[in-house]
Amino acid sequence: MKRALLCFIILITGFSGIQAQKSQFNPPDFKKIGKTINKTGKPLNYQNLLQRLNQNDTLLSLREYHLLYYGYALQPGFNPQVNHPLADSLMLILHKDLLNESDYQHIIGLASDLIFHSPFEISFLDPLILSYRMLGNEDMAARLEFRFGRIIETIFSSGDGLTQETAFHVVSVNHESDMLRALGFSYGGQRIKSGDGTDYLKVAKNDFGINGLFFRIPPARNL
Repeated sequence: MKRALLCFIILITGFSGIQAQKSQFNPPDFKKIGKTINKTGKPLNYQNLLQRLNQNDTLLSLREYHLLYYGYALQPGFNPQVNHPLADSLMLILHKDLLNESDYQHIIGLASDLIFHSPFEISFLDPLILSYRMLGNEDMAARLEFRFGRIIETIFSSGDGLTQETAFHVVSVNHESDMLRALGFSYGGQRIKSGDGTDYLKVAKNDFGINGLFFRIPPARNL
């Protein structure tokens, strides 16, 4: 997270015009992504990539995460606002004052199921990483931390969020607030939606003079 914030500070302090910054970003080209991930039998076929993701493969490159993350929005039934019923059960455990070994095992069971169905939800990865670490499984915690970091890096490489043209591209509404936290900002209490799928989130007063950040979300897809 510190790396992401450092890069963001460099972008701001080195600001020399929108056109100069745009060349540094890699926003999703969904038409191109669709052609790549739909090639049957190829290494970059979406199901092949997803299988590696579910195995927490730490050899997945940033390009492959780009295809995975944004390719997720092209899958049938995609919904950027979908809610999973097990999420409430997970939150109940996390809100306990004191967690024991049984709680951590329960969290792993619930969060693993949630991640399987919603593979990019950072809010489920966080408690999963903690639980594995608390139970002494450092290898799995490290693999999931890699996954966590790659998701943040993928979103971060899509823009800077400073303008509507250079908005961060996310596939989940939840990732808007996740990115605010990753960059060290606090939510300012107002979300402004536009008709083109762009959200503007105001942020609390900060040392960088940033009033808010822009996010672009792809539309839901029919089953």
